Amino acid sequence: MLKHPPHKHLKKKRHFKKGEAEKKASKAKEPLPFFVAFGLSFFAFLLILLPILIGLVALGFFEAKYHDKFYPGVFVGGEKVGGKTYAEVFSYFEEKVEELKKNGFSVDFENLKGTKKKVVIPISTQGLTPDNSIEYFIINGWEKDLQKAYRWGHGINVFRSSIEQLTLLFTKKNFNFSSTLQKEAVDSLLEDELYGFLNKSTPAKFLSVNNKISVSREKIGEKINREEVIDVLKDKLSKFNMDPVTFRAYEDIPTITQEKLEPFLGFAEKIAKEVSLVFQYQKHKWNIKGTKLVIWLTVKGENEIGIDRIELEKYLTSTVSKFIENPPRNSRFEIQNGELVEVVSGKMGNVINTDKILEQIEKILSEERTSSSSEGRKIDILIETIETEPKITKDTIEKYQIKNLVGEMRTSFKGSSADREHNIKIGVAAVTGILIAPGEEFSTVDSIGHVSEKEGYVKELVIKENKTTKEFGGGLCQIATTLFRLALNAGLPITERVNHRFVVHYYDPPGLDATIYGPHPDLRFVNDTGGYLLLQARVEDKQVIMELYGRKDSRSVEISNPFLYNKIPAPSTKYVRSKDLPIGTTKCSETPHDGVTTNVLYTVNYPDGTFKEINFKSIYQPWQKVCLVGTAH
Repeated sequence: MLKHPPHKHLKKKRHFKKGEAEKKASKAKEPLPFFVAFGLSFFAFLLILLPILIGLVALGFFEAKYHDKFYPGVFVGGEKVGGKTYAEVFSYFEEKVEELKKNGFSVDFENLKGTKKKVVIPISTQGLTPDNSIEYFIINGWEKDLQKAYRWGHGINVFRSSIEQLTLLFTKKNFNFSSTLQKEAVDSLLEDELYGFLNKSTPAKFLSVNNKISVSREKIGEKINREEVIDVLKDKLSKFNMDPVTFRAYEDIPTITQEKLEPFLGFAEKIAKEVSLVFQYQKHKWNIKGTKLVIWLTVKGENEIGIDRIELEKYLTSTVSKFIENPPRNSRFEIQNGELVEVVSGKMGNVINTDKILEQIEKILSEERTSSSSEGRKIDILIETIETEPKITKDTIEKYQIKNLVGEMRTSFKGSSADREHNIKIGVAAVTGILIAPGEEFSTVDSIGHVSEKEGYVKELVIKENKTTKEFGGGLCQIATTLFRLALNAGLPITERVNHRFVVHYYDPPGLDATIYGPHPDLRFVNDTGGYLLLQARVEDKQVIMELYGRKDSRSVEISNPFLYNKIPAPSTKYVRSKDLPIGTTKCSETPHDGVTTNVLYTVNYPDGTFKEINFKSIYQPWQKVCLVGTAH
């Protein structure tokens, strides 16, 4: 009987069991599918993966189908452009731009009677001189806005482009044009066009006729919300939308009514009979009878009677101011023997203290309301003034260590109209004495401030359709041009500058002018001298003279002579019949000028050996002479 070796069978069994265990252990060490590791079933994993795959396929489809087209979901100016080529969309909006330049915006206004008036807002209005041509809106640079819309989803950055494409699957993306509406110019045009079309509201007031005091009835007027008109036009311009729009007038009810004034009629009669005022300043006297004083009365608050400040200021301006108003004068400086010397000392100024006069008159009124006396009173009111100090004195120069003349410039406005010369003087007064801090960007528009009749500016004649009308403009660009040349002379970096549309003879040679119309275009430059700069400006002998004082370094400036090319002949004179002028009368704009393009090279060499160079390219349109021929009998 054969005998097996002892434990041989057991050893095989152990070996078998050990191999089985190793296999199980190795299986346990094998990595699990990642979706199992996250606690997901294979089915759940597919549910997550599927949308991603669909998205990638969709993106691939997008990329293949729209590689040369706007992506679906992209809108320009509110219009769907998805699926169209750049050339197609460019051509479409180019036609709209040309139509807008040719026809402008058409706006209808409707008064309370239902009568309509159409007002056309052109891109610009031609003045009697090129300097006084008014731009109502600017549409330059629309091509860049279109390119921005086209690049949505077409960018170089693949990840970002993919995100942009994905967003278009769920929402649309609109791009508007960044054109500029000149609010002040449009507002002025609307004021002129609507004058006489809308009835003006008139508040109730006390009247004195043949020594009899009465209360006039208020007159309800009509009003257009001009802010709404401006906002709508801005929106239409941003979309190149020229569809006509209608604005309806609403009632303009005065706050001062007959009902509010009548309870004070007895008091007004008492003032007319018993009170008279005498304004006194030094040897000058102005008598205000009670019948004049009652016209200034108005309701204040719930149950108070007082003086209408606007009426009082009108009277003081027309009578007293010319004997009193004396604005402060800044110090003037010159460089003498290499030193900055004060040649004209600053002078205190004074203005009428209107608040004090108003307070005195209303105190008299208050006393009269509680007085039972019927005796006449003649009351003296002394005109007081407020002293105001000059902004720039010798102390200013010492405080900011201003020692050198950094730049100077003068431009001539000889031959300007009286209105233009007036505006230049007001604008020069606004900018003189300004301190520009190190690193600060100077803005001409901000420095001049608001331009309106309230600030003393006057309107100039422009040609609109077949008549002349007045608009704000002309004069202030003389200041901008002088500042531009001053900054160049000082070697300062120019950060914003736009030339005029036409060649302006005041600013010869062409290529070195600057136009402004707030908020843009503006003339801006930066003070990079490391110290404060003081701007001083004045008007002398039909010239604007400007100087910059500060701490001069050894930078040098080179300004090339303008290089003129691409001349475009001016069109022949245009004659327009005008019922605005009497028959036999002709009124013409300035003589024609050819269009031209200029280049001016501006180079600044700095003390450290570096330099900066910029080419100012200016494109001027041809200026057509326009003559209005009178036909009115």
